[in-house]
Amino acid sequence: MEKVGLIAGYGKLPLFWIKEANKKDVRVHAFLINEEYSVNIAGYAYTVDYLNLTQLDRLIQKMKNYNLDKIIMLGKVDKKHIFKKNNFDQRFNLLFLKLQNLEDHTILGEIVEEFKKENLEVLDQRIFMDDFLVDSGQINNIEPDQQLKKEMQYAYQKAKKIANLNIGQTILTKDKSVVAVEALEGTDLTIKRAGSLVKKGTIMAKASKDRHDFRFDIPTIGLDTIRNLISINAKGLVLESKKILIINQRKIIKLADRANLSIISISPEEV
Repeated sequence: MEKVGLIAGYGKLPLFWIKEANKKDVRVHAFLINEEYSVNIAGYAYTVDYLNLTQLDRLIQKMKNYNLDKIIMLGKVDKKHIFKKNNFDQRFNLLFLKLQNLEDHTILGEIVEEFKKENLEVLDQRIFMDDFLVDSGQINNIEPDQQLKKEMQYAYQKAKKIANLNIGQTILTKDKSVVAVEALEGTDLTIKRAGSLVKKGTIMAKASKDRHDFRFDIPTIGLDTIRNLISINAKGLVLESKKILIINQRKIIKLADRANLSIISISPEEV
């Protein structure tokens, strides 16, 4: 693989990915979404272009100019930009009109189809990121007792069901009761909402769908997630093995250990 187009949204994930791609001597042409990009990756990219979220024709034409046939989409994009319906080009407007709903996977799935029409292959977001995926087992040094482990399994089962309903990927529970479910607001605000309802002892779980499309979405955990969990006195975090990216894993382990926050990874077969 000689070159890849990177469509970068909000967060540090595009930066971590492009660093890994550089190690593989991949030439990256970066397309930063004007409304969303938060980390400047110009120092790691062969070229950098800045585009609005809904300038689909311009984006595709730029990719053709660079003779790209493989692209990857990384980082968050706030759906509020879609609701505003600002700056839709003709191609995006036609795409928008045929959407059956405004769920993330529906919108992104249609965008992927537009790329396919132009012979652009959208890559799995896990490519080059093997070191950021974890196997089943204990992730940090705070091992849960049997009661806590059962609570974590319960939370994971609920998270899996919510993910399969295309509602969200994250859920927080307390004493085998659902406290907060992620929706449009995202993980961080879901955690804070749970903290406003329960003062301490919550469990967070994050899971993928059974038929998750990793071309346009990969659940991710970073330092901000851990800091937010600590701020609400949570006692556990459970992740789905080989399906969740963990960014800054060493720092996360150190921070979670200090706060007595247990982090484990499990697979569907274990519950």
